[in-house]
Amino acid sequence: MKKKILIWSTAISDLLDGHVSGIAVQLFFWAQTFARQGWQVTTFTHHEPFHNESITFKRRKRWSSIEIVHEWLSVFWRLLTIRPYLVFYRGADRAILPIAIVSRWFGIKFVFLGASDSDFTPGKELVAGASTNRRMFQKAIGRIQYIVTQNKAQHDALLQNYGKESFVLPNIWLVMSCISLEKKYDAVWVANLRPLKRAEWFVRLAKSLPQFRFAIIGGVSSKDYYNQIEEKASGVDNLSFLGAKTFEEVNSLIAESRLLVCTSEFEGFPNTFLQAWAQSVPVVSTVNPNSCITEFDLGRVVDNESELLNATEEILSSEELIEEYKKSIDAYFLSHHDANVAYQKILQQIHFKK
Repeated sequence: MKKKILIWSTAISDLLDGHVSGIAVQLFFWAQTFARQGWQVTTFTHHEPFHNESITFKRRKRWSSIEIVHEWLSVFWRLLTIRPYLVFYRGADRAILPIAIVSRWFGIKFVFLGASDSDFTPGKELVAGASTNRRMFQKAIGRIQYIVTQNKAQHDALLQNYGKESFVLPNIWLVMSCISLEKKYDAVWVANLRPLKRAEWFVRLAKSLPQFRFAIIGGVSSKDYYNQIEEKASGVDNLSFLGAKTFEEVNSLIAESRLLVCTSEFEGFPNTFLQAWAQSVPVVSTVNPNSCITEFDLGRVVDNESELLNATEEILSSEELIEEYKKSIDAYFLSHHDANVAYQKILQQIHFKK
């Protein structure tokens, strides 16, 4: 009989609908990886139940902030009826508490995958809704069996704030490279548009370097902020505001760019970095997950807008420098983000026995 894994999220279904997020991409890759290894993979959708890409999608109701009791009963019922060997959850949410508790009752192994660096810093978690939701998430952390962090910063924050160890595992990748010979843009910025991503830095960067072509790709996370950035971008002649794009479209657009720019206040391990490195595209970034950018020479790390401007101009002005980065990127990418290697490491951590 096949072992069962339940990926507790509707994010994969949302991704198939064209709503791209870092959490959705990573969970989709994990789902595919487990399916290829012979597991029965189940996840959730807000649509009618369906089957796609060796994944079974079961319908799940949306619970409001006042329906916590029903949410707990739903967790109990799902785990009782599906009876998975393993449950995956990614990102901060109140629902982790009932999953952590009920999975222990049934002897189900529960793996929580950290998404943002803020997940493990009390008071800074990206948890939607009332403060009660954040407190439920914080309480859950102490009850989770296995926690996967994306980088050393997350590992250290979890250890310092909760006294818990974790397993550091960078994001995985399955998409084959589709390197584009034609470069439509010199630098591209990709993220869901919300204030902590600081897209205004990129707008000012483009305005300061009129000799280069820039593009912003961004989904709607904050409507007001989205509109604000779109309006600012419209006043910069060499900057294209492309709005939300599908995962495949983002891949193509990054492949058609010479450089990826990240201006976030903080991140976990951005999927956009992996998309860029899969296309041999270097990055200029305000975050440096696991110090990999500097350690493996994958681009440039900056602390402020002045450094961002100087680094971007220097790299885009030197094709020789870009070629040097490409060599480093290709060597690093193949050795650090293989999905099958990550799969074996996860099984080892949870003491899986066939």
